[in-house]
Amino acid sequence: MRNMVVKAAQLPIRAFTLLESLVTLAVVAFLTLSLSGSVTGIFQQVETNLFYLRFEYLYRDSQRLAAAEGTNIELQLTKDKISNGRTSLSIPENIHLDKGQTLVFDAKGGNSSLSKIRFSSNKEVVTYQLNMGSGKYKKTVS
Repeated sequence: MRNMVVKAAQLPIRAFTLLESLVTLAVVAFLTLSLSGSVTGIFQQVETNLFYLRFEYLYRDSQRLAAAEGTNIELQLTKDKISNGRTSLSIPENIHLDKGQTLVFDAKGGNSSLSKIRFSSNKEVVTYQLNMGSGKYKKTVS
């Protein structure tokens, strides 16, 4: 038998230079930071939209509760939360309520004022103009 020795071909060891590694690291860091900024902005916009939907639901729910119980229900708006005595909704940090107030829904579900509820954020101002008696409102975004 023959003794066969197979030599593995030796390839030169190749590695990135320090400069190539630093450039790659800089590109990856830049992409990561730029994408995280846009994700944060999108998250805040979604949080803002969900807050307005929850506020409208709490408003209508307070009307229904007043009509169902046949009693007056107060919807209290303060700078950090909105509450009807049974359910409360926290106002996100990026949204500011212009002034605190209390809305009273009578036994028929109608409100007792023509007040405006104004929320402001970095990008928009949302105003709810209440209609007296009917409990309906008009929402404007500017």
